[in-house]
Amino acid sequence: MSGPEQGVGREFWRVTLEDLAEAMETRQSEYGNPDEPLKFKIFRGLPRRPLTTAVPRELTGVEAFDESALSTLLRYGYGISRQEFDTNGTWPYHRMVASARCLFGVQLYVCLADGVYHYDAPHHELVRLRDGDYRRLLGLATATAGPLPEAVIVLSGHFAKTAFIYRDYAYRLCTQEAGLLAGNIDLVARAMGLRAHLHHQFTDEPVNKLLGLDPDEEPALLVLPLHFGEPGIRRDPVSRTATMLSDAIDPIEPAVVRSGLRVARACPTLTKVNRASLRTDTAAFAAAAPVASEVSGGAPLQLPGAEVPEVDLAAVLRARDSGPAVFRPVPSRVDGIELWARLARACTGVTSDAVPAGSPVPLEIFLTVGDLDGIPPGCYRLDRETGALHPVDRTGADTDAITAIERVSIPGPVFHGLNAVVHLVGDRDWAFDTFGDRGYRVINQEAGLLAHRVCVAAAAQGLSGRVVNAYSAEGVRAALGLTEQRHTPVFQILLARTGPGSRLIVPVEPEAVDG
Repeated sequence: MSGPEQGVGREFWRVTLEDLAEAMETRQSEYGNPDEPLKFKIFRGLPRRPLTTAVPRELTGVEAFDESALSTLLRYGYGISRQEFDTNGTWPYHRMVASARCLFGVQLYVCLADGVYHYDAPHHELVRLRDGDYRRLLGLATATAGPLPEAVIVLSGHFAKTAFIYRDYAYRLCTQEAGLLAGNIDLVARAMGLRAHLHHQFTDEPVNKLLGLDPDEEPALLVLPLHFGEPGIRRDPVSRTATMLSDAIDPIEPAVVRSGLRVARACPTLTKVNRASLRTDTAAFAAAAPVASEVSGGAPLQLPGAEVPEVDLAAVLRARDSGPAVFRPVPSRVDGIELWARLARACTGVTSDAVPAGSPVPLEIFLTVGDLDGIPPGCYRLDRETGALHPVDRTGADTDAITAIERVSIPGPVFHGLNAVVHLVGDRDWAFDTFGDRGYRVINQEAGLLAHRVCVAAAAQGLSGRVVNAYSAEGVRAALGLTEQRHTPVFQILLARTGPGSRLIVPVEPEAVDG
């Protein structure tokens, strides 16, 4: 592996996390430029499998992964949740997860016992790409052994859908969004009695070949097998190469309506980083725990125990939003103790191949409080192991904690009246030392998963969660009291109740009223 300050992944990290101006140099006009792709990926001439549109309005446990369960998982996992009618075609569709400019540069594929499919969200149908059961092969590609899963979800980065505006920076956005979607699939699956196992590490060639993907234009990013309960998945002791697994797969070239730019030509840096991240042998897979940040501060807050009210996840997902186009908080009373308890719970219960079994999520949560009942204003670090909230020493700071964040964020959202800001902090050196150039993908996807959990926790209390990438990493690092550059704010999420915007938004509700 290359030295600690070398490698295309680390250099891309420097540009996209530490030098936003450089990252945005090639940014294009937002909409209507000649490279704008279709809103959805469209296949021609392939058989379709309609899914029932009668799905329960509440998510509860299922006894079998039948057609109804599959439809429910996909509807709440990545279905259309709202439609806008006054945005001149710019942001017309919203889904159950957040997306930069509602571009949705991630595609969802599902591998079942009878075939491999692409999820067509606007029609709520599956497009059959090939016949046959490839769940075992995907297990070999992820270096796992054990019982066959009920299904395997594969998430890909359809770069052109985001790169027509953001060019090379689209790699950061697509890997973030793959994590956001993985986080939602995990939550929906859990509510149904299933468990998702998150695999960042797999041999890329056989997975891309299985789905008929061009690895430069739309590579597979995450593999998520779904099991009932905890089936005792274990590491496959046999090392397998990508070539060995690919040789067992017949190539396919699905007929797709081509639209948008060709990424390999228009985005040379994105392409270089993506190619450097590919894995050719399962022997290279690894897992490690990141180094926790060190910040000065006092003893943990002595907060009362909080009973987190149970909510229906389906209702929360339908209500979750990122706020109006101009994020403008409405002053409101929010139970900070409940929010803290929800955030602490968000750090546990994920099964990922990036960290040792039983470890919490590898990203840390920093909570900057503006106006929360029960928690004084200031900056806090959430202990992933204990859930304790540690104050960050801001002695000598010339402004309040929220204003300190506002000063190092690019103007746009309104910070006055914010209830809180959440930062997700990742250990850069852990990512690249453990996974090489694939580390960029891994840390962004892990951050996306946790970010979705944060947004769902906020939505459960009626808060909008606005993901903001436009900030100075060095400035935020200083505001949070972080002393090492390896610990980098990967996500910034503004939390507040927001007033109505100028948009006309119509919810897309499930057909069924009762489960």
